[in-house]
Amino acid sequence: MKELDFAIAIHGHKAPGIVLGVRMAKLAYELLGKPKRGRGLTGIVETKVCLPDALMAVAGTTPGNGNLIIYDLGKLALSLTKYPSGEGYRVALRSEAAGLDEALEKFMYRKGKLTHEERDRVADIFYSMDEKYFKVEKVKLTLPLTPTRTPIAKCSSCGELQPQGFMLNGSCRVCAGESYFEKLEEVITYVRTE
Repeated sequence: MKELDFAIAIHGHKAPGIVLGVRMAKLAYELLGKPKRGRGLTGIVETKVCLPDALMAVAGTTPGNGNLIIYDLGKLALSLTKYPSGEGYRVALRSEAAGLDEALEKFMYRKGKLTHEERDRVADIFYSMDEKYFKVEKVKLTLPLTPTRTPIAKCSSCGELQPQGFMLNGSCRVCAGESYFEKLEEVITYVRTE
């Protein structure tokens, strides 16, 4: 399965989640009729680990092109849809799969860290797992897929540029308290000539 080799190369190692993600992405991709990879598709993954890399390898969707969305719900599930209709297929791992093997149950319910042997066994199980262990649903996306284009504005606090649609009362979201980081210090990498 060439997609699996590509997904492993993107991810950096053969993880059970990569094998699972490739199986799920291939199932959705085939149900869509194997359309041209990338453009015209939108992929949504419901976890930020492993599955995004698998969906990129199978369907050619990428975050940089805006057609791979990480909607982190912590679920082993993904959707692949056609753009602009938003119609496609959602594939999730059924809980019944945990009964196939102790290591698989350990993985699915996060009952501890897998040994290297268990990781390889779970990956092998996902590779050859019967499709009855996958829940497949035909879906239509409710997420807006067309980006809202608004003029660029300068933040009144930090001076950085940002689309007005992201601003809160004249400030960027970072300055408004919605940051993902804590600034430790500004690093000067050039000589200022002011």
